[in-house]
Amino acid sequence: MPDIILPKTRYYGSKRKIIDKIWNIIVNEANLEFDSVLDVFGGSASFSYYAKLNQKQVLYNDIFQFNTIIGRKLIEQNTNELTYENAVKLFERLPEVNYLNHIAEYYNDIYFTDEENNQIDIYIQNVLALENENVKCSALYILFQSCLMKRPYNLFHRRNLNMRLNYKKGNFGNKQTWERSFQELFIRFIKELDKVCIDNGRINTAYNFSALNCHLGADLVYIDPPYFKKESSTSYHSKYHFLEGLVNYYDIPNNINFNKKNKEININASREFEDKTNFLNDLRILISNHIDSHIVISYRNNGIPSIEEISELLRSFNLFNVVEYNLGKYNYALNKNNEFNEEILLICKNLNKI
Repeated sequence: MPDIILPKTRYYGSKRKIIDKIWNIIVNEANLEFDSVLDVFGGSASFSYYAKLNQKQVLYNDIFQFNTIIGRKLIEQNTNELTYENAVKLFERLPEVNYLNHIAEYYNDIYFTDEENNQIDIYIQNVLALENENVKCSALYILFQSCLMKRPYNLFHRRNLNMRLNYKKGNFGNKQTWERSFQELFIRFIKELDKVCIDNGRINTAYNFSALNCHLGADLVYIDPPYFKKESSTSYHSKYHFLEGLVNYYDIPNNINFNKKNKEININASREFEDKTNFLNDLRILISNHIDSHIVISYRNNGIPSIEEISELLRSFNLFNVVEYNLGKYNYALNKNNEFNEEILLICKNLNKI
């Protein structure tokens, strides 16, 4: 196995910093035996990528198309064919192309500066026209990562460009990083792709299903769903709608919610696992879809529903030996103030596979 180099991410709820602990519990403490992994809520691909490093066959899945592209780049593809020189050329206007300006027109003074909006408009249209899928996924990957790095909180749930431009001092971001050009950030992410795109000798795949419509099979199913806090009602879709809109660039104008200050793009919005009151029912259906697999669930001790409610649901199936592991205090990059947050791992060992 190559030296462990994990792709860096600004994704909300990413398990990158504790993935080694999670993997150790699954393999060494719970002693689960498995050759294939299905990552239902793939997100930043931290779990999928770690499984790939450990020579497992990986099936990455995510409801968002932009995340699926991240999965295709890191999990399905094994190389990076995009050079920095070719990446920055994608900012150049081609004389034969009649460019649209959806970002500059609709997102002025919301997320990025006028210059950055114009750059995004040109770049994304050039990228979507590429025929080489390897190059296209790389070009989209470095754009997504750069857009996240240039955002306060690394999110798109608020209209807060003014916060970035007028930032003086605080604990939620890095002004120096925000003001770096896309071209400068691309250098970092191209170098990163050159290191992390590896071949583990397996056929790994990335899919774009909603969680409840993902009927793929694997020995182990990893579930890292959205979790809710009492004081928060912001959906994951609202946090990342802008990136999902970029993948569907030509459909943006017809899918903007003008009633919201952040002009949320409604493409691929879903109620699955986005409703506190229906979460347990969604989870029950999801578990039922993978009843023949070992199941591992990552969750938080302060989430809604509670760990106790989730454990009770899992034990009701009578097919699993359910063990709860506490990974200790862990604060996500955007949640640094709650000293009582703890990461919980629920290991459901399938009794029929022992």
